[in-house]
Amino acid sequence: MRIAVISDIHSNYMALENALCLIDSLHTDGIVFLGDYLTDFPYPQRTLYLLDECRAALPCWFVRGNREDYLLRHRRDSNDGWTYSSSSGSLLYTYENITQNDLDVFERMPISLEISFNVGVPSLTACHASPHDSKEWIMNRPALIDQYSRQINGSALLCGHTHRGGVVESNGKRIIFCPSVGLPQDHRSGAKILLLEPKRGVWRYQTLTVGFDKERMKLEFVRSGLLEKAGVWARCIIRSMYEECDYASRCVALAWRIAAAEHFDGDTVLPEEYWERAARELKII
Repeated sequence: MRIAVISDIHSNYMALENALCLIDSLHTDGIVFLGDYLTDFPYPQRTLYLLDECRAALPCWFVRGNREDYLLRHRRDSNDGWTYSSSSGSLLYTYENITQNDLDVFERMPISLEISFNVGVPSLTACHASPHDSKEWIMNRPALIDQYSRQINGSALLCGHTHRGGVVESNGKRIIFCPSVGLPQDHRSGAKILLLEPKRGVWRYQTLTVGFDKERMKLEFVRSGLLEKAGVWARCIIRSMYEECDYASRCVALAWRIAAAEHFDGDTVLPEEYWERAARELKII
């Protein structure tokens, strides 16, 4: 049995399409998707179309990520301050380019999923960040890893969210972190997926890498209007796409430090001037 694992697409439909072509050539028995399907890249509907094609072609398992939770919260409260800006423009662009039915599909996805196979094949537990929270960071946190390895039913726990790969052992279970296909942040070239196979009752994995046309994707940011609507954030994503590190988080943190040093006393929305100053310091603009 071969199971593919895909995490953190972030609307990068070009990387996803190439990854799915590779998976098809490997004759896998199904795909586990670990959430964060949308936001950050242009044309989210193209990613959703590819996911629908997967559902029709072979067994698929889906869990919900924190980005889907953000979109669902906005549906419940549209007065949350989202505007076309560096702070929330990417989220608002995504929300306005998907349907209510798409959001219903996300709403039905669980945070955590137990996956059983044929007799003799060990089960899996899948989640985006942790089995109880779509945003909780458990990588390099031994207490949480110990806690969740005791709680899950699967022989291995599959996690996304970190955009980096790795594996740890705890309480006789494996916690396998899946790197990102859409927005890798491990300083290693290429969009990444995992291929899992059970051997002697243990899930073994290998990391597979595909490329995509980054120059074409950069042009898509302009054509779609996302570059203008998401400001500095979009430029951080483009820079991260090329260098495969997390410029968005670095820019956010620096912008808040600049604002705090100047005694900014606003709410959670940072004025553009702080975003731009941070971006210039990081040589993003």
